[in-house]
Amino acid sequence: MSTVYRLRRDVSGTTAIEFALVALPLFVLLLGILEGALLYWSWQALEGAAIDAGRCAALNASSCGNPTMSVTATQSYAVAAAQQRGLTGVTTANVTVRTGASAQASCGSTTVSVVTVTMTYQYAMISLVPLPSNLSASVCFPLAS
Repeated sequence: MSTVYRLRRDVSGTTAIEFALVALPLFVLLLGILEGALLYWSWQALEGAAIDAGRCAALNASSCGNPTMSVTATQSYAVAAAQQRGLTGVTTANVTVRTGASAQASCGSTTVSVVTVTMTYQYAMISLVPLPSNLSASVCFPLAS
């Protein structure tokens, strides 16, 4: 009887057991926060690259290699802007540039001539937290007259 009583009063391993119970949810929470931050950072970088490319296309800017608003030059500029921001894996196939009626319709049926740039990016998940993996950014800019 004294052995059972002594084991019941022994508290030397309770800290280890409590840590084992709390550690897994804590680490999952920390990984989820990191994954969410990386996802948000990737979306912001994609959005910034789309904005830069749209502005370049709208202004026909020779400073960004697009003096005639060509679609291929805008796509190349968007890819370079995304890579500058640390997004690898973005190609010209991920960039859509539209002008004319289809661009006006996607910008809220405006009557102003606009250019739209839409970029997509496949985000690589690194943990078990279920977050969206396909990111998209779309911008509208009025064309310079």
